[in-house]
Amino acid sequence: MNSINSETKLENMSLKDLASLEEKKLRSTFLRAYKSPIYRNLWKPISVNSDSVRNLADLSSLPLISRKELFEATRTKLRRAACSSVSTWFAGSSKTNNYEWVPYNAKDFLGIAPMLMRMQHITELQDRDLVLAVVDLPPRIYSSIPYLWTHTKISNDCKLEFIIGSLDWYDTLGMTWIDFIQRRQPTVLFSSARNALALANRINKELGVKAEEVLSKTRIGIFYGNPLEAVKTELLNTYSLEPYEAYSPTEHMSYWVDCNHHQGMHVWMDTCIPEIVPTKSEEAISILEAATGTTGELVISNFSECLPLFRLKTGEKIQVESLTYCDCGCTHPRISRISDRTI
Repeated sequence: MNSINSETKLENMSLKDLASLEEKKLRSTFLRAYKSPIYRNLWKPISVNSDSVRNLADLSSLPLISRKELFEATRTKLRRAACSSVSTWFAGSSKTNNYEWVPYNAKDFLGIAPMLMRMQHITELQDRDLVLAVVDLPPRIYSSIPYLWTHTKISNDCKLEFIIGSLDWYDTLGMTWIDFIQRRQPTVLFSSARNALALANRINKELGVKAEEVLSKTRIGIFYGNPLEAVKTELLNTYSLEPYEAYSPTEHMSYWVDCNHHQGMHVWMDTCIPEIVPTKSEEAISILEAATGTTGELVISNFSECLPLFRLKTGEKIQVESLTYCDCGCTHPRISRISDRTI
């Protein structure tokens, strides 16, 4: 089975089979995390042992953990925080600190590649599309994504070409790189919503035109960072494209993305176990147990090798959009972000 067919099979897997896959991954991930000082210290007061989590139902016996607790642990016990050898530390932003450092090993990092392939499939990118990636400078992990995206295992089925730029270049290069972009005419824009709007403002200031006149062949925008709904009108006022929202914070890279029906982002259940703390409640429940329209805080457990997450309160306010089969063919539930992080 080739790579694209393998990802399509996962996209279309029944929720029952997805739950079985989650349960299988959960047990091995829990045993690995149990060896980490972070989780041993958090779980010791409630007498968690190596047999405490054997299935999905047992997950609720573990306490919720805030991002503050998680990153305070990694900040003070860096290497001891990891559950396996560390290859790279990436920085993610937070409301309380300029940077929060997240450890990755090679398997975690290369595990992003199938998610990129899934993202380009669900957003209907085409063979030979030219992607303009406007990224922040390192140490942000998104700065490395366009390079990983060109990995041969991804590009065999849909070959993409990339132009990679940064708004930080303005201090030294001015608008000269925009001249190159105009000549090449990218068909896809991959950027944070913040950078996309900043690029549009710069084009308007320097050239006196809307961004759509420079990026006249750009038909698709894939935007990460801030919730898309809050800035969609502003983006559409300056770009002539179809906007897609991608969500994948540094600490739990998963690349949830909405499909061409734009009725919420598909939550890839094979990459994590999502829960929600409903508004006016303190208890988390599985997203699969939440009624359509339920709002609350997103809680994530995942299967990372280096620093797996267990019941992390993300600070993201979400709404459950649908738990049913989508017309795009995906079975995974859909959510929307209705605010930025609360912490």
